[in-house]
Amino acid sequence: MRRFLLFVIFVFYCQFSFSQRGIGNYIHHVEMGTLHGTDEQGSRVNFSLQSFHGAQIDSHHQIGFFVGYDTYPEFNLMPVGFGWRYTFEPERKYSFYTNLDLGYGSAWFQGKEIVNRMQSWNEGGFMLSPALGLRKRSKTGNHAYTAAIGFKKQYAYSYVGQLSAGGMPPVDGIRPGFDSLFEESLIFNNLFIRLGMIF
Repeated sequence: MRRFLLFVIFVFYCQFSFSQRGIGNYIHHVEMGTLHGTDEQGSRVNFSLQSFHGAQIDSHHQIGFFVGYDTYPEFNLMPVGFGWRYTFEPERKYSFYTNLDLGYGSAWFQGKEIVNRMQSWNEGGFMLSPALGLRKRSKTGNHAYTAAIGFKKQYAYSYVGQLSAGGMPPVDGIRPGFDSLFEESLIFNNLFIRLGMIF
């Protein structure tokens, strides 16, 4: 919980500090929405938050990095990586835009649990996310509102292992420190809908 609060503070600090300084070509795009997918339990709807920080290369292109927070069944991941944005008609009040994000979904928010020598934890993995959206510029032109729909593919891993007893030799093919280890590979395929603001 403490790590999540630090993340929220970081997002709001960037929002109300950096974006108000008029730093040349600096762009901040914050978005919030839902992730829609299916798994063994059926359909699911999860929460998604993302904060993109980048530079305006020209009137059409923006590049930068992003950090986010996504919830999944029994998972809370923090995607981080690099992003590219392209606005088709930047001079117009309404314009379509597209973006591509590549990164890694970290399980930094989640710790390891140990009960009777059984340890369980989650790890993130590679993430890919293209999207198409509509941008509306404000009357002053200082910010814009966005609505986007896209696809997010997120790899993740879940582990449950029995910790080795003291003095026992390592087991071949298993991580050091474990007598046995179960690994489950997961792929979350999501259709997402997000609303946001560009500053």
